[in-house]
Amino acid sequence: MSDANLSDWPTSLQESVADKNQFNLEVESERKLCELCDYLYFSEGELHFHSNELGEMSFNFEELYQYHQRQNYALSKEPLAKALAIKGTAEKRMIWDTTCGTGKDSLLIQFFGARLTSFERNPAIYLLLKDALRRFPLDFNLVFGDASKLDIIVRPEVIYYDPMYPSKKKSALARKEMRIFKDMVGEDLDSNEFLEWAMKTATERVVVKRPLEANPIKEKPSASYVGKSTRYDMYKIF
Repeated sequence: MSDANLSDWPTSLQESVADKNQFNLEVESERKLCELCDYLYFSEGELHFHSNELGEMSFNFEELYQYHQRQNYALSKEPLAKALAIKGTAEKRMIWDTTCGTGKDSLLIQFFGARLTSFERNPAIYLLLKDALRRFPLDFNLVFGDASKLDIIVRPEVIYYDPMYPSKKKSALARKEMRIFKDMVGEDLDSNEFLEWAMKTATERVVVKRPLEANPIKEKPSASYVGKSTRYDMYKIF
């Protein structure tokens, strides 16, 4: 973590740096960090991640939310809303996004209408998400940690799971943000075990996001909802 603009750090970032049990962030001088590979730094009012190989990354929830506001979503036609059984009723469903990642799916789920809790287990990604929520507060809870390893008090109706998977098109470069994100997070090697946990934890259904050409993680989903480049496999809990 760079000490740049230390006097301007928000309270949430200062508390995270002080919390050695969860994050164990080491603060170094900007000059020393420039010789290293990757680090977090605070500049112009927001937290950034610097990848020496790929460049800079930060999350902007305001732009994403404004984009959703410009769309004329019909929940009955949106594959993700249909998979999660979000119907726009007054009673919002309790949904866990167990792989918040860049936060884009969480924002869309929250926009569709849900009592949403999102989990992120990579500490650097979590801090970027937390800072994005500080700058543009939204009505969902963000929790640091692996959902499958935490004590559960109330089970959610729906669990949404978007595992990181290797790209089969090696020659095609993803957008810069996703390249940095994949480099930080790596592949999810515990997908099968995580899905088994999710099936035992959700009370109504589990939804798994997959590429169109990918096999289901678990055979015979109850239903699949297909979008332009993504498929949502839904497993009903009986």
